Amino acid sequence: MSMRLKKLLVLSLSVSLALTDIFTAVGMRSVTAAVSKTKQVKGKNVKKVKVMVAQKKTIKAPKSEKKAVWSILSGKQNISVIKKGKGEIKIKAQKSGSVKLQARQGKKKTIYNITVKKQAPKKSEVKQLTKFYKECFIKSSKEMGNNWYADGDDFLHDKWIEWDDYGYIRGMSLESTDTFTEIDLPRFKKIKYFGSFWGMSKLKKLDLGNNPTLECVFLKNVNVEDDTIFENLKEVNVSKCKNLRVIDIEQAGEKFTELDLSSNDKLNSLGLEGLRGLKQLKMPETDNLKELVVKETALESLDIEKYTKLDKVCVGGNQFNTLKINMEQKTEKDIENMYLLFDNNLKVDFISSKNGIVPNIKRLDNHDLWAGIVFSNYVVTDYEIPECW
Repeated sequence: MSMRLKKLLVLSLSVSLALTDIFTAVGMRSVTAAVSKTKQVKGKNVKKVKVMVAQKKTIKAPKSEKKAVWSILSGKQNISVIKKGKGEIKIKAQKSGSVKLQARQGKKKTIYNITVKKQAPKKSEVKQLTKFYKECFIKSSKEMGNNWYADGDDFLHDKWIEWDDYGYIRGMSLESTDTFTEIDLPRFKKIKYFGSFWGMSKLKKLDLGNNPTLECVFLKNVNVEDDTIFENLKEVNVSKCKNLRVIDIEQAGEKFTELDLSSNDKLNSLGLEGLRGLKQLKMPETDNLKELVVKETALESLDIEKYTKLDKVCVGGNQFNTLKINMEQKTEKDIENMYLLFDNNLKVDFISSKNGIVPNIKRLDNHDLWAGIVFSNYVVTDYEIPECW
């Protein structure tokens, strides 16, 4: 082999090796770039957004020549859309919860996982709650000689308090306690319900007056074996509660003798059970009452003729033996849908029944009258007062 040929072979081999290195390097860079791009796309495809209830926020789509088409994939009840633009959307948070928002730009999709948080408790509510906590819980606890409640307690997060999304107290459902004898509820701006499912055996007075947003009051006994759960109760005040529509009181002793509901014009559900001392009941003048349960009281009469909208009535075990129900404004279908449950000793007269139609009546003796009867349908925090009909 000539020297010239050897030089050509060496040069050719060097060029081949050089090209191989170049192609390998280029190929590796190409693969690396592709993997990096995929990760980058995944990182941008899903974004997290946090917003507070009532807060407005503008969310921008990735930069692109193509117009973003916005859509709410889930949780649409938690936000409202104020304005949609080519590359952005303006929203307002309405309710706490989660929202999944999508921006589509051609074939590219970007998902926004939005978390809507509740507002912090309002200062005015905290002030009133602090007053209530000190006067009812801490004071009574000290008087009882125990330390169940102390000044340093984190009462804002107690489970018996439910806060709404805007930082106002929605309601209170007290646990069973023997620590206080009186409750004077301060005025809360948006409170909807107040009560107890477990009883307060030493409670004498419950003053809920001057809470115009209050809708539901319940003093109930979920322990069916205890029939004296509010045995010392003397007074319940619900005056100036103009939006009150549900009252359910049961198992009070002989000391609870009267109840004034004359100012509660919007009342549509009333349950009074096991109030052995109740002798005087002042009813609302307005015709809004639809559900009525009166059982085992000391009432000697019950005048409900003015209430033409009644469709569910349960009465028994009282001191009166006659009852009149007004059917004047009821259609044939209304009468068929009525639910009436009385004890065997009660005589019922129907006034102005159209076409002489009389609703079906269920008769039970006093013992069976208690079976399976609960009251109304009002959702309260983790509990629900189920419908009895």
